[in-house]
Amino acid sequence: MNILAIDLGKFNSMCCFFDTDTQEYRFQAVATNRRYLTAVLTNHEIDLVVMEACGPSGWISDLCQEHKITTLVCSTNEEAWRWKNTKRKTDKDDALKLARLAMMGQLKPVHVPTHQGREHRTLVKYRKTLDGRINRIKNSIRSLFANRGLELDRSRRAWSVAGRERINSYRKPLADCSMDELWQGQLDLELTELDSLSEQQTEVERRLEVIAEEDNHIQRLQTIPGVGRKTAEVLVTALDDPHRFDNARQVSA
Repeated sequence: MNILAIDLGKFNSMCCFFDTDTQEYRFQAVATNRRYLTAVLTNHEIDLVVMEACGPSGWISDLCQEHKITTLVCSTNEEAWRWKNTKRKTDKDDALKLARLAMMGQLKPVHVPTHQGREHRTLVKYRKTLDGRINRIKNSIRSLFANRGLELDRSRRAWSVAGRERINSYRKPLADCSMDELWQGQLDLELTELDSLSEQQTEVERRLEVIAEEDNHIQRLQTIPGVGRKTAEVLVTALDDPHRFDNARQVSA
C-alpha cells in the first residue's frame, strides 16, 4: 500500500510518501492549497491519504474523495499519537509518524462533516463571533462614560431607543473634537463600528432563519419544549450525521 501522510500547515504542508511493503519513504513540501495538492494526488499512485483533524482537513478530504482516494482523518489526541521522551519534533517527524501509525492501524478516524454541514457550522460560529465583538464594543463604550463620571443604565435599557439617543448626544466626529473632547470622537468611531456589526448580525440571523426553515432536522428539534432555533442549529451542526453514533450515550458524551 502507498500511503500519503500529510502534516498540515496553514500555508505549507509536509507530505510523506510511504510504501508499506518496503517501508521506504520520502518527503515533499507543498503549499496548502487546492492547486498544489491536486497535482500531488494526480501525479502519484496513492492508496490512502492520512492527516490530522484541523481546519484544512475538511476540504482536503473532499478533494481526495473527488479523486476516489481513501482518506483517514484522525485525532491527534489519541494515546498512540502522543510524543513521549522525544527531543526532536519536526514536520517530517509528524508526517512519518502519521504514515507508520496508519500502517499499523493505530489511528482512530474522526467524522468529517459534509461541505454544506461545515459551511452551516461556520456561519453559526460566526454569529457567536459577532456577538463577542458587539459586547466588547458595548463594554468599551461603557468604560468611556464610566471613566468620565457619566452614568449609563446597567441593563439593556442603555441600548434601547431612549438609551441610544442619550449616548448619541455625546458623539462627535473626531476631526471636530478639541483636546478635551477626544473621547467623544472615540465614542463616534465605536458607535459607527457597533452599528456596522449590528447590521452584519441581522444579515447573518436572516440567512440562518432561511436555512432553518428548510432544514427538517432543525424543525424537528424545535418541536421539543424549550428548544428554540439557535439551540437546534447548534445541535444539528455539531452532530451532523446522527447515524455515526452507536447509541444515545455517545451522543451525550
